[in-house]
Amino acid sequence: MSLKEVKQYAKDELNSDEKLLESVLKFEGFYKKHKIKIFAILAILVLSVTALWGYGEYKDYQYANANTALLKLVESPDDKDALEALKNNNKALYELYSYQVASAKSDTKRLQELSNSEDKMVADLSKYTLGAINNKPVNSEYYKDLNLIMQANVAISKKDYKKANTLLDSIAQNSPLINIATLYKHYTLSGVNR
Repeated sequence: MSLKEVKQYAKDELNSDEKLLESVLKFEGFYKKHKIKIFAILAILVLSVTALWGYGEYKDYQYANANTALLKLVESPDDKDALEALKNNNKALYELYSYQVASAKSDTKRLQELSNSEDKMVADLSKYTLGAINNKPVNSEYYKDLNLIMQANVAISKKDYKKANTLLDSIAQNSPLINIATLYKHYTLSGVNR
């Protein structure tokens, strides 16, 4: 290495060290100027992560309690403590369980209460079951085809065969209830003067 190359190498090293020192000084100035903001952002970030983790753990705890309560209710349906625990820990599961019990017992009062539920599915199923108990067809998002068969049955009982046939024809061919609709049309409506 010649003296000229050594001199150039030393100059380059000093320039890179100088740039590094300059960057450190700029960062130090930025840090001193915005120290409070940096710590505030870090604190918010740590608190947010901690809160999300805590909320997740709380939800898991609630689900575990609700599942335990539901299992107790399956074994002993009259367990008031388990019913209250289910209600407090998972309202949607409580309403679904209440719907199942009310439906099995044909409890029209409880079904009427559940038909105003915030849970769209529980409300819809409760209205439909209440309509079935009272023999009054109700439009149902979940029991649409079954509702059409029920309406057709009511129309047949009123001897309105054209309406019944129209209702049965509106059931989709890929519906699981198409066979029942076909039987209704074949056995009930065949031979009837339309």
